[in-house]
Amino acid sequence: MLAQLLSSSARLVADLPDAVRLIARLRWLMLAAGLVLLLLCAASGLSLPWLLLLQALATLAGFNFILGRNVARHGSPLLMLRLGLLADVLALTECLAFSGGAANPLASLYLPPVLFAALLSPGLFAWGLSLLSMLAYALLFAWHLPWPLQGSDAAYAFSLHLVGMWLTFALSALLITSFVSWLARQLAAREAALAAARETQLRDEQLLAVGMQAAGAAHSLSTPINTLSLLVDDMLQQYAADANLQEDLRLMRAQLGSCAQALSRLKQGIAQSDTAQPLFATLAQQLSGWRSLRPDVQLQWQAAAGPDPQVRLDAAFWPAFFNLINNAAEAGGGALTVTAALSGNWLQLDIINPVGCLSAAQLQRAGLAPLTSDKPAGMGLGVMLSHATLARLNGTLTLDNRPEGGVHACVRLPLRLEE
Repeated sequence: MLAQLLSSSARLVADLPDAVRLIARLRWLMLAAGLVLLLLCAASGLSLPWLLLLQALATLAGFNFILGRNVARHGSPLLMLRLGLLADVLALTECLAFSGGAANPLASLYLPPVLFAALLSPGLFAWGLSLLSMLAYALLFAWHLPWPLQGSDAAYAFSLHLVGMWLTFALSALLITSFVSWLARQLAAREAALAAARETQLRDEQLLAVGMQAAGAAHSLSTPINTLSLLVDDMLQQYAADANLQEDLRLMRAQLGSCAQALSRLKQGIAQSDTAQPLFATLAQQLSGWRSLRPDVQLQWQAAAGPDPQVRLDAAFWPAFFNLINNAAEAGGGALTVTAALSGNWLQLDIINPVGCLSAAQLQRAGLAPLTSDKPAGMGLGVMLSHATLARLNGTLTLDNRPEGGVHACVRLPLRLEE
């Protein structure tokens, strides 16, 4: 676990200010623990250089306060981190030198600053702080004030030493557990974000492949559609006397014209429109045009009561919308209901088909991969394309099964309202 954190800590550079603030809070806790320890030593009757020890703690407290203010003012977090860890080592060395030197069991507190440096500032600084800690520890064997219990009861001194070792272990464990747990949470959050980004990239690659295939299909279908249009025009002239055939041929010409327009839009791309339009009237107009191409579908359209706001709808919204209503019409046995409502700056569209049901796997995968379609000619791409388009427009798409039967698709889209 620690090796994984060491190898992955470089990815947390963006979170370094948060790490510096966390270490500053831990430093305040350690200073408070130091004061409590001094009070316990005074209550035990130990003879210590109190002023020198309080001066070391006060210096570290002032330094921590200054570092916190500099980080809040957008100072260099890496510099603040390094200065803080260096101050920890120096203040600890000073406290140990005034209370027995290397014989003081609190000497193990050199380890947390070295660990923090290795995790957050690997390289020369981490090695330098480690060497500085080892050198300071070694110097404490020779240069230090005497252990306060020197010449007293040896058994009591050893017992106090064991208590100090336990206290050092407890403090080190709390410091390391607190920081490493925070670091692990940050890494988990970063990994989750990377996984989401990979899924988005995979979805975009799938959409790009679909787009390339659609462009190829548009190029291949242009010639047959033009040929069929010419044939229909010739047949209209050739069988002008046959009224029944004329009606069918005119319908065929209209359908071929719609196909030609759709292919033209696909090849040329969808141009952005900067013209504000009445929201519900535009939706009703688009649905009316769609109904003329799908006369076999029973469509119920209901708009919210009240004024019709002027909005700027992204042109990419319409293919996503028509994908969903085509899906609902084909899966719902030729009937569907579309309801529009406005909540603040958000448009909500409820698309309901009265029959059919999505499986749990389909609901889970909706919008992330092509769905397994139950329609005779369905490819399962409609929901994925609509979900991707709405996500790009900062909207959402949710699917759920209705208790009374059928499927409910809910579209929420932010709008640019015009005054």
